[in-house]
Amino acid sequence: MMHTAAQKEQIYMEYRDKVARYVAGKVGDIQEREDLVSSVFLKVFQNLDTFDRERASLSTWIYTITHNTVLNHYRGMRPVQELNEELADPSEGLEIHLLSEEMLERLARALEELDRRQRDLILLHYYENRTLKQIAALMQMSYANAKVIHQKALSRLRDQLA
Repeated sequence: MMHTAAQKEQIYMEYRDKVARYVAGKVGDIQEREDLVSSVFLKVFQNLDTFDRERASLSTWIYTITHNTVLNHYRGMRPVQELNEELADPSEGLEIHLLSEEMLERLARALEELDRRQRDLILLHYYENRTLKQIAALMQMSYANAKVIHQKALSRLRDQLA
């Protein structure tokens, strides 16, 4: 399905600030942040026709593209030379950095395994910093149901990441 310029502009206006906030939390340099946000939306618009609403919500799909773009940015910054023995010492934090990057990749894959309601709730709560009461109203469910879905989603994520 072809998307009009107006539809693309609407997507950009709705998600630009969210993408920018996520990137700002991961990248310190302002110019790099702007480049990454532009890159995210370039990828979104180039692949919009492949987006499948049955597999994920639009916000989840854009979040995944954003996350992967930031990961690829840092992968591209890695030096290609070997580390000397002092720098290769895991106590210096290199091992921790690599483990957290691997954990982020595992988390992204685990999020894709959640059902749509669970994934949307988790992203709204942790990515958009909304309260469970706000999410309940937004998703047209009771607050108690939102709490149950939240707990089930966290439990599934813990199981998948264990």
